[in-house]
Amino acid sequence: MDHRVAGVDGVELCAVRWYDNKTDNCLSTLYGCQPTDLVERWSSKEKNHIQIAQPNIVKAYNQYMGGVDLIDMLISLYRINGRSKKYYTKIIFHLIDLSIVNGWLLYCRHCSQLNIQKRGTMSLLLFRISVAEAMLKSAPPTPSTKRGRPSLDSTSNENNQTTTSRAVPNSIPPSSVRLDKFDHWSIHASKSRCRNFDCIGYTRICCSKCQLYVFA
Repeated sequence: MDHRVAGVDGVELCAVRWYDNKTDNCLSTLYGCQPTDLVERWSSKEKNHIQIAQPNIVKAYNQYMGGVDLIDMLISLYRINGRSKKYYTKIIFHLIDLSIVNGWLLYCRHCSQLNIQKRGTMSLLLFRISVAEAMLKSAPPTPSTKRGRPSLDSTSNENNQTTTSRAVPNSIPPSSVRLDKFDHWSIHASKSRCRNFDCIGYTRICCSKCQLYVFA
């Protein structure tokens, strides 16, 4: 075991090299060699277990590395697969994934503090979907304009679809969007069924942001 201590920009750094089954190099601003701890390792030379000194920085790493492995596993489940040759784009995608996973872990901790059962909490996938919906709804919608002259086949197909298709109600946005008190305006539109709970009436008043029909 060997270590060196140096100061960089007023911050003390401790570099430790520990000779385990293989050489482990660690660098920390908080932990060093002391206090050491005794651990058992198999010695191929003596054909028996022996006790060697383990530095404090390695003990702290083994104690807290489980959280790092958990974060890496959760990020790999639903990683943003954006192909780009620019390195900073990959860094931005990774930071977004890291923020969402950390937010979900805090959400699960908060639910456990409130004694909410696991069946009542959102999974990581549903949590990511709710975050995506909230981010999409936070910005005003941009109208999509079609370029070029429409063909006769496309116009006839659109007319057939409008006559035969059935209206599908919009999904209810998450609470973070419905209750943000920003850019919710009542507009008059075609008559549709009210989306309030226990309401079977029809109304022409629609929310400009949520796209839900409600009675004013």
